[in-house]
Amino acid sequence: MSPENNDLTTSEYKFTFRETGTAVTSERHFSATSPEVAQEMFEFACRKDDVPAYEVDVSVWNRWSNRWEEVSSEKVPNST
Repeated sequence: MSPENNDLTTSEYKFTFRETGTAVTSERHFSATSPEVAQEMFEFACRKDDVPAYEVDVSVWNRWSNRWEEVSSEKVPNST
């Protein structure tokens, strides 16, 4: 087993977004092992529920400092 597969620590990711045609922001939360996996889960949920999301911001919960921290767009490829 490679060392990359040994670190399966999960973090909570928050996606704040707007649906097309609305001014209201919504949130979805996912537990995932990386921002990329969380992004895949978010995109799947949007497709499944037929929710066209835009202006998406991604944050990760830092349990040590007890706050949400923004995830850079470099860590989340194809972020919408």
